[in-house]
Amino acid sequence: MPSPSSARLCPVCLNLGFRRTLHRQRFEQGVLGDGYDVVVCGDCGAGFADGIPSQSELDSYYAERSKYSYDGASGAESIYDRRRFELIADQVAPFLSSGDARILDIGCATGGLLSVFKQRGYRSVLGADPASACAAAAVRLHRVEVRTATLGQLATWTERFDIILMVGVLEHLRDVRPALRTIANLLNPGGLLFVAVPDVDGLAASRNAPFQQFSMEHVNFFSVQSLDRTIAAEGFAPLRHWQDMIEWSEGVTEPVLAGLFRLETVQPSNRPTVRPSNSSTVPDSITEPALNRYIASSTAADLAIREKIEALVQSRRPILIWGAGALTRRLLASTPLVNANIAAFVDSSSHLQGSLLAGKTILAPAQLAERTEPILICSVAFEREIARTIRDRLKLPNELITLSSGRPTV
Repeated sequence: MPSPSSARLCPVCLNLGFRRTLHRQRFEQGVLGDGYDVVVCGDCGAGFADGIPSQSELDSYYAERSKYSYDGASGAESIYDRRRFELIADQVAPFLSSGDARILDIGCATGGLLSVFKQRGYRSVLGADPASACAAAAVRLHRVEVRTATLGQLATWTERFDIILMVGVLEHLRDVRPALRTIANLLNPGGLLFVAVPDVDGLAASRNAPFQQFSMEHVNFFSVQSLDRTIAAEGFAPLRHWQDMIEWSEGVTEPVLAGLFRLETVQPSNRPTVRPSNSSTVPDSITEPALNRYIASSTAADLAIREKIEALVQSRRPILIWGAGALTRRLLASTPLVNANIAAFVDSSSHLQGSLLAGKTILAPAQLAERTEPILICSVAFEREIARTIRDRLKLPNELITLSSGRPTV
């Protein structure tokens, strides 16, 4: 259980003053706590999660319990990941002068994006990830070097790079501005920073489980305005933005905001950090309306899920629940699901297997061989993939109950 956290500084403007609470996100108690408030900074208008663990606790979580090692798939990325990596390489490559450009991917997971750059002829690619399992998988799958390191540990590196990639990282950090200072000090003068985050402006139009963007791990909600302001404050100038609706997995979409920035602040070798440059003081006008749209659409979509869960509770049939992640933990805390006749949970993550959730054991998929209970697939993003695993790989005849379509038979 995380230690109690003091009020969080706004990750964008570092204000500790008034913030408007838009939503309370609740989870079954876990290593990252039992929820947080989705708030908007009263000064700059940025959106973020308040009441979250410290950065050191988050670092430990990603080092020890990372789901980005994809251990359920032996570290391999999906075809959807590969398409995203190819798109990123297409976006970045025109800004790189040659195949000798030194590329560092921070939070690189198992190195799939770096492998794309390597295949395109870039000879100096390196990854950093807090999970040692990711480093091992990167070598095994892609022959790419990945070092095990948190952002705090990266501050001690003396190497310099021409471009740093941070894809799906900034939304996970409590201390965003210190991280960007570390990044600036790892770049050569005039170096590039490429970032990609969920685009708050498109959340309401995306296809996924309700409130899924308010996961246990997502603690910052960026618009173009707040992203630019945050990064500009640490000495970077924007070069290009991209806003796309990406197919994240089968039938699931996510809005992605990507940006390329150039480091403008010249860093003398004897100065450890960059002085923030002046950035816009105009409040973010995008984030609060976008978050309110997303909360409204998620609330409406949640009604159908609640109806299915209430039917399961009333039936009193014993069920297995496949999935022990953010969606399941949210439903246990905010719907009657905790009152269902849950026999056990199932998850492909080895970090979760054998532990307890709501007083029930989390099993590995292989442990279902003799189980006959209906299986509630508590995932929207991977619903079809899980169903195929149950039918095609495990050869199980159990009744399958889904949240995104159809109704449970009770």
